[in-house]
Amino acid sequence: MTDLTRLLQKSASTAGPAIAATFNKEERALTVEEFRAFWRATRMFAVATGGEHGAPHIAPVHVLLEEGDVFRMSIFEDSARLRDLRRDPRIAVTTWGDDGTIVILYGRCSEAPDSRRELSRGGQSDGRAVIAMTIEPTRIHVMCPRPRGERTVR
Repeated sequence: MTDLTRLLQKSASTAGPAIAATFNKEERALTVEEFRAFWRATRMFAVATGGEHGAPHIAPVHVLLEEGDVFRMSIFEDSARLRDLRRDPRIAVTTWGDDGTIVILYGRCSEAPDSRRELSRGGQSDGRAVIAMTIEPTRIHVMCPRPRGERTVR
């Protein structure tokens, strides 16, 4: 059993009532292989961090799932998210597919050592840089939609 499989199982078993009622249905579960395929096929994720005075910050960000089930994202060096994460490493990430598949991930971020890189367009630096962040997930909730014949319309 992989660490990711264990985390998905633990997240399901410790979910609060609202998440458990919505996400923890056997017919809506994804296997770890289906989860990986969905995540890797998704282009954008909504990433939320906590601002200095408690206000949330949210932004669309690419979050890669690399080999070994390592979650990594690059964020601008001058972004509110980087300032937030340096002060408080907690993060929430969510995404959904056109078919109704939904993922919610909670975790903690850390900067990947020596990951700063300047951006360039056409070989010319545009003066901005990104930092790679590693996300250590603490909870992941996943569900796919019910089969079409089981959906109810209200």
